[in-house]
Amino acid sequence: MSHLRKKKWIGAFSLFLCCMTSAALAASGNGAREDNPEAAIRKLFPRLPVSSVTKTDIDGFYEVVADGNVLYVHLKSGHIFVGDLYTREGRNLTAEARSRFAAERLRLLTDADKKLAVKVGNGKHVVIEVTDPDCPFCRKMHEYWARRPDVTRYVFFLPLSIHPNAEKKARYILAAENKELALWEVYSGELDNNREKLDKPYDDKGLLAAQRAVVTKLGVQSTPTFWVDGKYVSGANIPLIESIIGKCKLAEGVKPGAAAACEDEGEKK
Repeated sequence: MSHLRKKKWIGAFSLFLCCMTSAALAASGNGAREDNPEAAIRKLFPRLPVSSVTKTDIDGFYEVVADGNVLYVHLKSGHIFVGDLYTREGRNLTAEARSRFAAERLRLLTDADKKLAVKVGNGKHVVIEVTDPDCPFCRKMHEYWARRPDVTRYVFFLPLSIHPNAEKKARYILAAENKELALWEVYSGELDNNREKLDKPYDDKGLLAAQRAVVTKLGVQSTPTFWVDGKYVSGANIPLIESIIGKCKLAEGVKPGAAAACEDEGEKK
């Protein structure tokens, strides 16, 4: 199990534990009505932030999306399954559910929301990006996007609590007059251990808080997360990205950022 998947699994299970009630524990004895499964699940788990409830092909089990996590509830017994569910043909039903949820969330993104982002590039492929300045996979992806002059990035920050300097770096970027330049400075590591810059107060004029509200609306809890031409991509999944927008080959000796030098290779939709 990858670190990212394990983290998501633990998050989903923790969410379940926090929201479980004595009513749910008693469900196996009483049974739960299935004529209105969403109402029944909300009653069993009143603290669970349910976004959607969908009946699965497994008798009695319902797919529940809650706070961006996908859980499975058996109403009559009160059992909950947390983890990825596959068909015998190998389809990851849980991943498909996450993608559907992500697509629904993306439709909530407005032009006003996009104006809050740090815009990088002006390529034909649109990337909505949620990132943490100290996330190593986010930095890896920043380097990758630097080699793709065919994209336009809209960057939103989600500084994670496990990275104590991430919020300071995000504010540094958002308070800068040239935000794109500050973004490159931070993601290249120039602020790492630079206490003189890190410990200065930076007035982002409420921009980080506004970005966090957008990230919450998108239902994102981990970094990096992307929508690439509207398709959801969780983590630094370059093969998936290139299956959506193809590969980009820069002409020899041409620096990243020169849009005319980008050649799509096998672009797919």
